[in-house]
Amino acid sequence: MVYRNRSKSVLSTHSKKSDDKAHYKSRSKKKSKSRSKKRLRIYWRYISIVWILWLGLISYYESVVVKRAMKKCQWSTWEDWPEGAESHRVGLFADPQIMDEYSYPGRPQIVNYFTRVIVDHYHRRNWKYVQYYLDPDSNFFLGDLFDGGRNWDDKQWIKEYTRFNQIFPKKPLRRTVMSLPGNHDIGFGDTVVESSLQRFSSYFGETSSSLDAGNHTFVLLDTISLSDKTNPNVSRIPRQFLDNFAMGSHPLPRILLTHVPLWRDPEQQTCGQLRESKEPFPIQKGHQYQTVIENDISQEILTKIQPEILFSGDDHDHCQISHSYPFQGKTKNAQEITVKSCAMNMGISRPAIQLLSLYNPSDLTMVNAGGEYASKTYQTELCYMPDPYKAIRMYLWGLLFSAAFIAYMHFFPKSFNNRVATIMNRVFTRPDGNTSDLPLPTSISKSKSKKSLTHSKYAVNDTRSIKQFLVNAIVLFVSVMPIFIYFYTVV
Repeated sequence: MVYRNRSKSVLSTHSKKSDDKAHYKSRSKKKSKSRSKKRLRIYWRYISIVWILWLGLISYYESVVVKRAMKKCQWSTWEDWPEGAESHRVGLFADPQIMDEYSYPGRPQIVNYFTRVIVDHYHRRNWKYVQYYLDPDSNFFLGDLFDGGRNWDDKQWIKEYTRFNQIFPKKPLRRTVMSLPGNHDIGFGDTVVESSLQRFSSYFGETSSSLDAGNHTFVLLDTISLSDKTNPNVSRIPRQFLDNFAMGSHPLPRILLTHVPLWRDPEQQTCGQLRESKEPFPIQKGHQYQTVIENDISQEILTKIQPEILFSGDDHDHCQISHSYPFQGKTKNAQEITVKSCAMNMGISRPAIQLLSLYNPSDLTMVNAGGEYASKTYQTELCYMPDPYKAIRMYLWGLLFSAAFIAYMHFFPKSFNNRVATIMNRVFTRPDGNTSDLPLPTSISKSKSKKSLTHSKYAVNDTRSIKQFLVNAIVLFVSVMPIFIYFYTVV
């Protein structure tokens, strides 16, 4: 009996220890499972709040700001024609120079890819809003449509040509002229690439031409090819056009469009206050570029075309000067406006386009045979596009805020619960109608509030977790990206 009792006590002690171990293991497994569940918790409420903030931020800079810029440029805010006048409205776009692999050869490919996406979107969005809100009757591009167009082979050129037309689709029932080349399209002067020139004219049309619009004659002159003194195959066509135009009859006021500005004395002919750069207009030349057309060619152009006003590009910044040239024994003046680039990556802080309003009714008579009109038949205005860098800066600030918020939530959870979760719980949780209005003791109220906050749906886990931080950050990133994709591809 003693042996049996002793053995039973030993067995019971042993079984009790094994039961305790099994119970401890099961409890630890449950704890580890509960901890793993906590670590993988996704805070949808906070992610949704940050997502809404991102939606508002992106919508503001991709829609509201652009509409505001278009509103400032509305024709009615600066046109000053007689009441009831029906003017012909023109948009001038200089140096879009869509980015390609020649633009920034030293940068990593991934950087160039995202830069190109941003620049293309800036062009596409602005073009779309200009055509919808300002709705010009005619659009003219002033050259440098591409960046490395003169260097591409035919296969690559066709791809970029298709891309350009996707960025700047032609609007039905509106005239869009893209036939004026820039030095980035075909080269310059003696170094014009003849094959690139022929290819450009085959797809965009004759590089030197004239057309009537709004009771005015627009003269598009390929001054780049005209400056070639070594290859007659290049300079012959613009030379013949210029001579034939001079011999023809052109009763309407003439407007000259050229890519490279005409010759000027930068010390005497200053550009005006709308120019960003405070330096004098540069007079330079180098490989495949020259900042102005030679003086003798410039005077010949002015004398033979006799423009009322001329517009140029190439410089990327605004410049407005006055040219004088002899005409029938007198001196005639013509304003030249160098149009700002419409691209965000051309070294200027505020891209812009030039708006031109034309009004030349049939009863407007000339004062004399010298071509001076009783009143100006054109009005023009600089139209700034939205600041491209402010939006990028705000997106970077938004990214920094989102990362800091998610980090604060995961690496300082107690502080987050005491500050943010408490406020969220107070604002969005309905008060319990059954609670007593009588005040509770201080110790009880504190313990009760801590317990209620712990079980609040706005509270986060008290334990720090890098894994959970990464999961929530990735979820937020994936949820925000479709907003960018929508505005960058659909809108």
